[in-house]
Amino acid sequence: MGSEINRIRDLPSKARVRPGESVEGATDLPLDHRLTFTPSKDEKWTFEGDQIYFNGYDVGELVNEAGNDVGYLCGLSGGLDKYRQHVWEMGGKSAAKFNGMVNALLEKILGRLGNIYDGLFSGVRFEYTGGDIWINDINISSVLKLYRIRPTRKARCYLVGLRNKLGLIIGAQNGSARYDGVKPEAERLFHEISCALDSITPDDANLCLPACGTS
Repeated sequence: MGSEINRIRDLPSKARVRPGESVEGATDLPLDHRLTFTPSKDEKWTFEGDQIYFNGYDVGELVNEAGNDVGYLCGLSGGLDKYRQHVWEMGGKSAAKFNGMVNALLEKILGRLGNIYDGLFSGVRFEYTGGDIWINDINISSVLKLYRIRPTRKARCYLVGLRNKLGLIIGAQNGSARYDGVKPEAERLFHEISCALDSITPDDANLCLPACGTS
């Protein structure tokens, strides 16, 4: 995840944090006043002035700057979920402003992914690279992972649409090596998505759910 979102170093300075702000009501938690989370030496998450920052950058601005980079957006969502889990484990489940901002950012990411999908809905263009299937520049595995983290109705509809496009690939009678090579992976992903849709009910609990078929 860090390798994806650490590309923010090249973003303009407008996303920089304004230092010196604190989190109201955080003094009773086993965390500092900024709810600092450092999962690795090059990753630092904080909550200041009702905003969430990654390495000093406003995460809301990072989502705006991400464009149509699905891998980057999914990296941000995964990082946000880990940050939330850390704060919860440290006693911050009742930190309403923090939890509300995490939820808002996850919704914003899902909205961006939905816009990417809607703009490409009319056709199916796929690539099979690095062991992943990409349909219309969307990494299917990344979207499935995001749905497990944030299973909303909107995300469910989005995933159903991608599954339908996988079905077109599976059912294609092309006979070319390109189709033959991707078909087994498309079938695997189709089954995995179906399993997730059957086993995960959309809700607003924002829990990090286990992958289908794991305990």
